[in-house]
Amino acid sequence: MQKSRMIGSILLAAAQLLGGGATCCAEDAPQTARSPQQEQATFVLADANLAIDLVAAEPDVTSPVAMCWDADGAMYVAEMRDYPVGPASGTIRKLVDADGDGHYERATLFADKLNFPNGVLATGEGLLVTAAPDFLLLRDTDHDGVADERRVVFTGFGEGNQQLRANGLCWGLDNWIYGANGRSDGVVRRPDEPADRGVSIRTRDFRFSRDFKRFEAVMGQSQFGQTHDDAGRRFLSWNTIPIRQVMFSEADVSRNPYLAAAAVHNLADPSDLGEVFPISPRPQTFNRESTNHYNAMAGLGIFRGDALGDEYAGDAFVGESLSSLVHRRKLAPVGPTFVSHRVEQGKEFLAARDSWFHPVFACTGPDGALYIADFYRRWVEHPQFVTGEWRNKVDWREGVAHGRIWRVHRRDRARQTAPNLARAGTAELVAELASTNGWRRDTAQRLLVERGDRSVASQLLKLARGDNARAALHALSTLDGIGALDDAAVLASFAHPAADVRRQAVLLAALRWRNAQALRQAACRLAETEKDAGVLFELARAVGDLPAEEKLPALVALARVKDAPWIVRALSASAADVAGPFIARLAAENSSWLGDPSIEQVETLEYLGECWAVVPNESDAGSCMDFLASDRAEKNLSGRLAVLAGATRAWHHTAATGKASPADPSRDPRLVPTIDAALGQAFAEAARTDLRSLAVRVVGDVGSSEQVARLAPLAAGSATGPAADTAVASICRRGDGALVRELIDGWASFTPARRRLIASSALESTVASREFVDAIAREVVRAAEIDPAVRAAFEKSRDAEIAAQAAELFARSAPAPRDEVLARYRPALELAGNREHGAKLFKEHCATCHTILGFGRQVGPDISGVAGRPKETLLGDLLDPSRQVAPDFLSYSLITRDGRALAGILVSDTGEAVTLRRGEGADDVVLRADIEELQASGKSLMPEGLEQRLTSQDVADVLSFLTLPERRLLEQP
Repeated sequence: MQKSRMIGSILLAAAQLLGGGATCCAEDAPQTARSPQQEQATFVLADANLAIDLVAAEPDVTSPVAMCWDADGAMYVAEMRDYPVGPASGTIRKLVDADGDGHYERATLFADKLNFPNGVLATGEGLLVTAAPDFLLLRDTDHDGVADERRVVFTGFGEGNQQLRANGLCWGLDNWIYGANGRSDGVVRRPDEPADRGVSIRTRDFRFSRDFKRFEAVMGQSQFGQTHDDAGRRFLSWNTIPIRQVMFSEADVSRNPYLAAAAVHNLADPSDLGEVFPISPRPQTFNRESTNHYNAMAGLGIFRGDALGDEYAGDAFVGESLSSLVHRRKLAPVGPTFVSHRVEQGKEFLAARDSWFHPVFACTGPDGALYIADFYRRWVEHPQFVTGEWRNKVDWREGVAHGRIWRVHRRDRARQTAPNLARAGTAELVAELASTNGWRRDTAQRLLVERGDRSVASQLLKLARGDNARAALHALSTLDGIGALDDAAVLASFAHPAADVRRQAVLLAALRWRNAQALRQAACRLAETEKDAGVLFELARAVGDLPAEEKLPALVALARVKDAPWIVRALSASAADVAGPFIARLAAENSSWLGDPSIEQVETLEYLGECWAVVPNESDAGSCMDFLASDRAEKNLSGRLAVLAGATRAWHHTAATGKASPADPSRDPRLVPTIDAALGQAFAEAARTDLRSLAVRVVGDVGSSEQVARLAPLAAGSATGPAADTAVASICRRGDGALVRELIDGWASFTPARRRLIASSALESTVASREFVDAIAREVVRAAEIDPAVRAAFEKSRDAEIAAQAAELFARSAPAPRDEVLARYRPALELAGNREHGAKLFKEHCATCHTILGFGRQVGPDISGVAGRPKETLLGDLLDPSRQVAPDFLSYSLITRDGRALAGILVSDTGEAVTLRRGEGADDVVLRADIEELQASGKSLMPEGLEQRLTSQDVADVLSFLTLPERRLLEQP
């Protein structure tokens, strides 16, 4: 059901959730539904050893979007019959395979009149259903197959578009229940709680306790579906990204708010161009979107069964409903995370020649097979994203009476009978924790936790100490869930031969630190001896809660691990309260962190410098200055510059907010040699580009006016690269009027990306803002070139004169009405385009925000899939970018309490901080306490007025490139 829609513009596309492309008048596409048997005949599996069987079909199941099984083995299916626009008439169907042949022949309408139900999970309390704005508990108390009790457990989930609502329920290894945000956010509470008790899930997913007493936002935002692997790692769905992994928790981000932007990791192989290989008739979507690239991925599942064969264990499966196929990814470990690789080359795991096949959900079943929900309709487009006459012309619910559930399994294996675990005794359930089927293990654990029978503790302890790693994981979690886990069991698990069990022991130990000195000591010893990157990463996160004097040796030991960027990031949070002693130990060991730091080490040292600079203990603050002002200016220069950059950020922040600052380096003569050395590194062309940028930033923040002036050649029009960009930002931030004016007066020589950087950087000081607005008045800068969010920020300047002048200038030079512009440039559609020149223009004007074929910066989604769109549609996207914008791609303006103005896309909003991503790809992290105003502009980040920089021939060239893009053209100088 989620339709990837390039909303607003090809340059800020907002691809949506489940939809397949509406196949309006597609050549050879069927105009009527096939029977299940006819559809099955169109399936092609890449592996000839596999088979696909029909599990259920209409009338027993219609419009299925998610499914689960209860402990009896009955299947519950969420049927979004009311999609796309209602009225509310969704249903839950209960299906039973009475004879055990694999076909569910008995169907009951379990619940009806639901508001777009799209997620289900069976628990001992009843069936949980996501139906925004509510989260429901349905119970069948008289056992007639129909729910006779309906209770709202939580409410406040954002309704938004019907494609983009809370969904994806799953039982976690940690005994919490997890759900996906869906991209509609919300402020969630129990219905008996006052509104001000609600928990915001803005830009985040959620979890809650099985007794519904606790509800929490969790890092990561999944679109439709989420899943976990055997070790409990959580993976997220997104329509244009096959699979992502959550790396950090809310607790980590609370200790270091800058981690929010790195909390979710895209696992795609860097060489992956996002191609898919459909075999169905090419759907002619309403916007002619490409059917050859990731577009409408949904219902991600990690296969944890045994009915496909060992080679499929742990693989990710995700439906591509636009292209009528199921895509498979193999996860290869890389440190504590993975890289996902395409397995089938030039084809897909499962593809159909029937374009009505819309796989939207994949999961492991009780028999160990892979199950797929097929939202079998003609249309899965949402009319909200359709313009013109088609919006009211099409019967969007055509095919609503259809729907299928499919099962994929190995041909040469006899089908397992789905177990009835509800009737199993506790000892039998303990034995099920060793099953090769993840569904059975999860369900057995859930039942044991719900029963709370501690008499099985000894059996569970035996499993926890055994060689079966998956059984040990579930045994430990079950012991924890029933309140029978002791420190000795966790301590023993630190020595388990399986790394995943040791990792689980660390997670469980972290919940018990306060009253478990033996566990704390064991964890610190493990930091010295452990070799597995996954265990070390969890240790680096977990030791953050240890007492300062205990964790410092462990932090230093973890800092010695080579080539471990994720561990370094974790240390930035865990070492925050011992920043000074930690850095001192690194210096004493002559660590490479200080002499030749990696990018991640620089980021961590910056944050630790920020923490060190504002400690209340004056002796600690003084030791920070002593370290930074060392007479040996060249020793550990890059590391010291990173610490100084963070310390300066802290000092400036405390001064701007009126707090007492323990020290201020800007006037300390002891820093002069360090700043001079930084200037040398800034201009050292042989130095690493990121270290040059760091040096430039330090000079800009701490150097004298004379030292800052020496950065001017780096910011000149001919200068390029990260150091030049940093010089531009630094000059604007320092606010020397003459320097800023000289910079802006070179506007005509700058690339579009550099101009965008200057405009956004000018917001960071009153002097720079005044000079920039004056440059618009002098017609050095054209107002139409400025991004909407940046315009709004200028108009909200705390300086009334700047705000008034900006408003007047922007109003006076507002771009022409979009209809007029489109009419003026329509002749470009008839011109022959030069693809090489179009690629050059794309690099200049577009690649700062978007990637295509792996090239560019991904502020908005990848736009590799726009090649199939007609040129007329692309023309509208280029010249009228704000006609439609998805909520998560709106531009925002942010005003800080000290008067700074920022603009960009909101990428993270936690209890600690907000992260905005600018058009040039840089992130601005602002602590929530420092925010005075945060407001959506209602516009795309891409400005109107591109026509003022492009001729009709230029537009023809860009369109020519976009309709037939090639990476080699982008790589040409």
